[in-house]
Amino acid sequence: MKKLVLFTIIFSLFFLSCTDEPEPDPEKTRAYCYLYQFVPGLENVNWIVDDIEVPNEQPYGSYFPGSVILESVSEEINFTVKHAGTGDILESQSFTLEEDKSYSVIITGAELDPVMLIQEIETSRPQSGNVKFQVLHAAILKDSIDVYMGGTSPDRRVVSDMDFAELSDPFEAKDYDARAAITVAVHDSAYNQDNVLLTSLYNDLIVSGANYLTVVAPSTIDPQSELTLWLFDLPVE
Repeated sequence: MKKLVLFTIIFSLFFLSCTDEPEPDPEKTRAYCYLYQFVPGLENVNWIVDDIEVPNEQPYGSYFPGSVILESVSEEINFTVKHAGTGDILESQSFTLEEDKSYSVIITGAELDPVMLIQEIETSRPQSGNVKFQVLHAAILKDSIDVYMGGTSPDRRVVSDMDFAELSDPFEAKDYDARAAITVAVHDSAYNQDNVLLTSLYNDLIVSGANYLTVVAPSTIDPQSELTLWLFDLPVE
């Protein structure tokens, strides 16, 4: 049985509370996990990490950062997500975690067809003047999407033809391009104004040298609510 340490609980972009866990013991072998809940229509879930249940229900549009203490430098860990109301298992997956590495663990997809994504976070620092991103497509009622930063010309397309419930590869963009505008459109061979789903001006929320997960998803648990971009900090060396 593994020990799960939940450092803090962060809903969306706002710090609300933290546990009374002591500071982590530096002698322990641990991996770091960021648990995300982006299943439109699903209000709350419960996470179980190797038989240890996270004590708080996780609402839609939030993430829980924490760590898993490992018994060796690498170990297979099981992640299970249950419906907070019914207790039904929505998805379960095992993944090999490695010492001192960080991982995004995401439950997304549709309420009746959830998908779990587990991926190591690329924590290397972006080049000077750049920002590192990964994009998650969690807009349940939309087809594949394209993402543009700093304009809508072909050279400004940073993500192309990404399907629902997919996570893009990490990429870098100029900080001033990302601050200027991020545009999400239904995929097409060329930009078409009629295909635009949303345009977001982040201004000073985006910091040069940072690493972000950006989620394209409904603004509330209602799958038909207005789409928005959710921005989450990822670790960076």
